[in-house]
Parts: sequence; C-alpha cells; structure tokens
Amino acid sequence: MATSSAYLDMVSRDLWAREVFTFIPDRDLPPPPDTVTPGSGPRVAFAGFPSDFSLAFLLRLLQLDVQPVGLITSPGAHPAILGDNALSRIADHLRIPLIRAWRINDEHSRFELEELGLDTVVMASFDQIVGPRALAIPKHGWLNVHPSLLPAYRGPEPVYWAIADGAPVTGISMHKAAPKVDSGPMLAQATVPILPGDTAGTLTRRLVEVGMTLLPQAVEALLNDSPGIPIDMTTSSYRTSIGHRSLDEAASAEAAERMVRAGAPNMLPWVMRDGRAVYVKAARVANGASPDGVPVLHFPTGDLLLVETMDTCGCHHNTNDCAHRRSQSVTGR
Repeated sequence: MATSSAYLDMVSRDLWAREVFTFIPDRDLPPPPDTVTPGSGPRVAFAGFPSDFSLAFLLRLLQLDVQPVGLITSPGAHPAILGDNALSRIADHLRIPLIRAWRINDEHSRFELEELGLDTVVMASFDQIVGPRALAIPKHGWLNVHPSLLPAYRGPEPVYWAIADGAPVTGISMHKAAPKVDSGPMLAQATVPILPGDTAGTLTRRLVEVGMTLLPQAVEALLNDSPGIPIDMTTSSYRTSIGHRSLDEAASAEAAERMVRAGAPNMLPWVMRDGRAVYVKAARVANGASPDGVPVLHFPTGDLLLVETMDTCGCHHNTNDCAHRRSQSVTGR
C-alpha cells in the first residue's frame, strides 16, 4: 500500500507546476498536518536533498508499495538543511526520523541506519560516496538515481556537462550502488534528447519526468535482488563539479551560450562588467549590432548578447562574492 495524504498531493502539484527543476537544496514547505495513511511493504529509506530533483523521486517512492522508515540528508551542502526544509517537513508528516549525516560511513551514521531495519535505500542527488559497510546495511542494497546515460557523465554535475559539451542526448539511469561512484549494475535506464534551447532547469524537469516511469521497475528489481546489467567502465567518462565559471573560459560565442544554459538555474556563469562580477542567466548568439543597452561579449566566431544578468549568484550562497565563483582564467573582456 502506498503512503498517501492531501498534504503530499499538494506538494506534488506545486512541484510539477514548475517549468524548471533545480538541484539547489533549499526548498521548504508549509508545516504539515497530522493526517497521513502510512504505506506498508518493504522498509525503505530515501537519501537526498530538499531540492526539486530529490523531492520528485521521494514523492514517487512514497506512491509505491513500500513502508518509508527514514530520510537521510547531508547537512554540509546548504545551511537550509540544518533547519526546517522540504525533507524535514515530510519526515515530520510521516513521523519518521530525518538523519542528518555529516559522514554517512562513520560508525554513528551506520548505527542510525541499522536501527531502521532497512530493506533498501533509494538515493537521488546525495553528495557522499557510500562505502561498503554502509551499502551492506539494507538487505537489498541501495538504488542510485543518476541524471545521465551511464557510464557517460559519471560524477556530480552530469546535466551541466551534457549541455555545456553540446551533447545531443542524455538520460536517466538507476543502478545498484557500489563503492565506486556511479558504477553499480544497471536496473533501469532511458534516453532523453537535449533540445536546442534547454537549460539545466528544463532538461532536469524532463529527466525527472522520465524517471518517474522508471522508478517502480528499478525498485522492484532491487528488492528482487536482480543482478542487473554490468556497466562497462572502460567506456565511462567522469566530470567534476563546476562552480560559477567565467564566460572568458569559453572558446566561442556558441560555447559561452551553452555555458549559460548549462548553468541556469543552479550555477550561473559570470563575467566582469564595469569592474564588478555579474552573473548571466540568459544569453544568445548574435552577429552585428546589439540592441540598445544590452551588454555584449565579443568572440572570434561571433557575439554573445547578455540578455539577463544578476548581481547575485542565486545558488547556495546567493551573494555577489560567492564561494563557488571560480577565478577568472583570462583577462576580462
């Protein structure tokens, strides 16, 4: 039996009314009422963040024939995680513990996991590598949801890099977690095209939408101890975290425009304008004169019109002097 309530229905409607999904872990919800119909079945926990991406997969998990017994998150990712947020509200609503695990692999965190009597854990956008001893605690292991066509774009920022690289397609992958990042056997996977105007926000929403159809079969396969399909790591690619990149890193106007779309809305690129850093939310390639008042960057292959800029970054710190802003690699334009 699924876990259901009017509150969870409201949260789902609000989430899917959004045109873009973010990975920024700062979502909060209204305080929940007490009325909820608890699910039954295998005992599951969910690991993730109070972000649109994580929240969508948590809500879908609650629709399955499982019994939620705990939520797990990583406090170091954002100050909001230490206070009331989307995950803490839902944990309170379900009357289950929220484990704020600074280090998922240490003895204290493993003890908290063992106390839950877990059959499995589903994680979506969890920023810690789960080690062998923690992976072995649930009877059937951990399921990892990764927004790329594994083994391509392993690592923490696959949506960003797929757009920035100009890849024509990406996908959503669900696999049994292993101690090595994004490497366990595949249980479900689907391809999603990258559209010419996609930002990270619009692409993430479509990836999650496809993921909603895959999660039931992936969870069932995990609970049935399916061996899955081994990932060929010899063909894998790994990309690092990015931070706010300077548009001066781009080799062309086209590459710079992809950087802008890849960074919106999670990690906007920046550029120096009038002696200060501004963050670019929207841009387009153009040749010739720009509209009056629209700032422009010049590249050998064309110009980039900075259609929308912000004084603050809009990410985890939302400040002009953001800790995520990477140093400028070349002299400002």
